[in-house]
Amino acid sequence: MSPSAKILSPRKRLTREESKALTRRRLIDVGRKHILRDGLGNAVAERIAEEAGYSRGAFYGNFEDKEDLFLAILLQDQEQQYSLFRAIFDRNSNPKVLVKEMRDAFATRVTNGEWVFLQAEFEAGALRSEKMKALYAEMHRHMLREGLEIARRLAKAPKVRMLLKPADLMITMISLSQGLAVNQRLLGNDLSESNTRKLIREIFDQFISVDD
Repeated sequence: MSPSAKILSPRKRLTREESKALTRRRLIDVGRKHILRDGLGNAVAERIAEEAGYSRGAFYGNFEDKEDLFLAILLQDQEQQYSLFRAIFDRNSNPKVLVKEMRDAFATRVTNGEWVFLQAEFEAGALRSEKMKALYAEMHRHMLREGLEIARRLAKAPKVRMLLKPADLMITMISLSQGLAVNQRLLGNDLSESNTRKLIREIFDQFISVDD
């Protein structure tokens, strides 16, 4: 096909489902930017819709409110991270390399500035609002469910030893790491990002080891 023919070719028409999915992804991307910039309390659904190029009706056709959008943003983040963990499993057969890469990816994740900010916003909102508290519980259950799958796979890897059962390990690591990461953001120079990652890696090594 010639270049001119390509230019003149009509674009493929999106199905209704594809169009709705595209709208939802765009609203999530723009909503994430607004919440990171303004915080959840100051983010405005109508402004998010306008910048995304959609109407107010399109926003509320996809999300009940900005809190519902916020949950979608966090769930998308979680799925991307768990996809990264699964990819680490798929490319590693050496247990020492596997555990090291998992540890480093986890430490990097929970010290990511955007992730820490979004988590802190969610926790603060959950303390003030019953709806946010319910959404936070839903997200936490999802995080544990997905994380438990990863932890169980790691526990079954050759020569890998865990100090705790997979479910207990996930609850402990998530709680300790979130607390350290938020403190790092609040304390700044008193607890640097690199030191926070180092602490998280050391905690990880206390709970998970590889036999020689």
